[in-house]
Amino acid sequence: MVDILIITVLAIVAFFILRSQLHKLRSGQCSGGCPGCSGTCGGCSRCAEDAAEAARD
Repeated sequence: MVDILIITVLAIVAFFILRSQLHKLRSGQCSGGCPGCSGTCGGCSRCAEDAAEAARD
């Protein structure tokens, strides 16, 4: 029973994180959150570079 409760809580948290990121993407903001970002992914190539670098590690 406790396992089901933990899985449910994790699913709810994941839902809200995904919803937040999708909302940022739809409104034109960068979901990467890199410090040098101007607010749009199109104007910030560093976000894409940081994500690729993190994926390699």
